[in-house]
Amino acid sequence: MRKAKIIYTLVFFFSLLQQSCCDVNSIIGYCLSSEGLGLPRYIKRVTVNDATVFYYDSNMHSTAPCPDWLSTTACQHWKEMSFLTQYNQKLMSEALQTAIKQFNLTGTFSDINVYQACSRCDLYPNGTVKAVLTHGFNGMDFLTLDFDSKTFIPSVPQAIIYKRIREKDEILLERVMAYYKKTCFDHLKMFLENSPAVNMKKAPEVRIFEKQRAGSTLLTCHVTGFYPKAVQVKWIGADLQQEDLETNDVLPNGDGTYQTRRSVIRPEENTGDQHYSCVVYHSSVEGNITVTWGKEEKLFKLPVRMTLGFIFMVTVVGLVIRCFIKSKDAVTESDDS
Repeated sequence: MRKAKIIYTLVFFFSLLQQSCCDVNSIIGYCLSSEGLGLPRYIKRVTVNDATVFYYDSNMHSTAPCPDWLSTTACQHWKEMSFLTQYNQKLMSEALQTAIKQFNLTGTFSDINVYQACSRCDLYPNGTVKAVLTHGFNGMDFLTLDFDSKTFIPSVPQAIIYKRIREKDEILLERVMAYYKKTCFDHLKMFLENSPAVNMKKAPEVRIFEKQRAGSTLLTCHVTGFYPKAVQVKWIGADLQQEDLETNDVLPNGDGTYQTRRSVIRPEENTGDQHYSCVVYHSSVEGNITVTWGKEEKLFKLPVRMTLGFIFMVTVVGLVIRCFIKSKDAVTESDDS
């Protein structure tokens, strides 16, 4: 049971790397130090929005060299990331052992342990910035950095010792503060300007489906084929109710794009001429994509009807021409005789 909980926590924290609002650019760093799971003892992954831009684990001989798409100046930031990765490996190992000792995990309970750190720097369209650094141990909150007071806030009593260790090194603490005040945003801007993976965009396809129920209609807005992952989907209309059983997950397609859906319940009574629209916000399009229920279905059927009508006309014209040719041939044969 304990192993299953820890593995679930790993999956949950990796999923956090993918969560960002469509109007915010984010760089997220995830560090993991573990033992007993058969994983590399140390793993670091960095994503910008939902694209992985940097990866390292302790089984690698060294960090990856500066990629070709970065300029000479930008490569200096890449070298900074590589240096911080090596330094963080040492810090994460010390944090893991400190937590194991403070929780008094001995014997069979010391076989599987995981210490994770998640950092996030968000850059908003208006220039506002926000940084977060949290630590966790074996699926529980452990420590959080308060940037205003320059102190680590323990989430559990066992984290007090490690809090003191980190705050005692004033030089390191100042470096950490400087990183989250400026450096991480420099790295974010570097990847936003240069990374092909970050800059790739695909617009979503939006369709509305309906399903009749007793006294109501279930309307589902299906959004698919978009990249990057961040998306906002809203329903607009009177008397709409959110479908309680639905989850709002964004799921991967097999081609590297994503899909999601939002469902609402439209009551049959007293709706009159109300219009119900699904509005999708995504970074690949300016403004939004709006599809209105009813109109969307008519727009879909119109090309089909036009195609069928064209085929019918071509068939009729073909029959007329065929009959004309046969009649002409019959006249010619009569003259020859």
